[in-house]
Amino acid sequence: MPSMTTNKMIKPSFRARLISSILKLLNVKKQLEKQVINNRLNRTKKEFVPKKIMQQYSVVNQTVETKSVATFETKQGGTNTHLILLHGGAYLFEAGMIHWTFAQKIVDKINCKMTLIDYPLAPEHDYKTTYAMVQKSYQTLTEQYPNDDFMLIGDSAGAGLAMGFYQQLQIEKVEKLPSKIILLSPWLDLTMTNPEAKKYESTDYLLTIKMLQTAASYYAKGDDQSQYLLSPINGDLTNFPPTYIFYSDTELFCADCRKLRSMVRDNRNFVFKEYHKMQHDWAMFPISESNRVVEEICGFIE
Repeated sequence: MPSMTTNKMIKPSFRARLISSILKLLNVKKQLEKQVINNRLNRTKKEFVPKKIMQQYSVVNQTVETKSVATFETKQGGTNTHLILLHGGAYLFEAGMIHWTFAQKIVDKINCKMTLIDYPLAPEHDYKTTYAMVQKSYQTLTEQYPNDDFMLIGDSAGAGLAMGFYQQLQIEKVEKLPSKIILLSPWLDLTMTNPEAKKYESTDYLLTIKMLQTAASYYAKGDDQSQYLLSPINGDLTNFPPTYIFYSDTELFCADCRKLRSMVRDNRNFVFKEYHKMQHDWAMFPISESNRVVEEICGFIE
């Protein structure tokens, strides 16, 4: 049986409850939904790597198919543990400072290397372009750091991409596979057809089904959304490495995470961490529960 822990007895912190209240009061999810449906997706002209990271860490920022692939570690040098972070944002939104801050916490705690990939986004690009760039980036990194132990980590859409990408690497019989996978609030099924999902929409103050279905249509560009590259829950799950999956019992993706838990009930490599009353992608928030996730991730890695 896969391992599963729940934090239902742990009351959400004051800051977590405050952020949830603000998100609800401002009706942020409806604002995001409108932005996505109207295709008002601003693209920043800032450098991919924040100045703070450039100043505080040793950084190698290279270009792969016109996009940035940035690896950073402490200036004293990191270990051969090498995480590749695929950021969330419904395949539409760019990586934000929240992703860099989260990555910093892990690098500082276990002195690993961390690579963030500025992968192509919809609606300008589709999933085929995204996967091709991520695959080229992975090939480049494994050639540049042949002695490193690579692991995949992703949040939200990035977690879905990480899961689908691992399946692609398996199918293509790539020699060097990631040794572990960490999925944070993963988007596992782009079709959003799980009948259980609707009941979580009222307690998720960031996501709506309509917004996600629109984002999926941009990213899939008319292709079958149920295929494993878009909905990795439908792929081959039998030979996954040790995989940690974090999700909340009040976020929209809870239904599919619980479905996945049921599907892999005989696979001990999957470990599920169900948090109580957290907002979607809470691991990226400035709250104590995010630090708890980091602690669990670092324990899993080490």
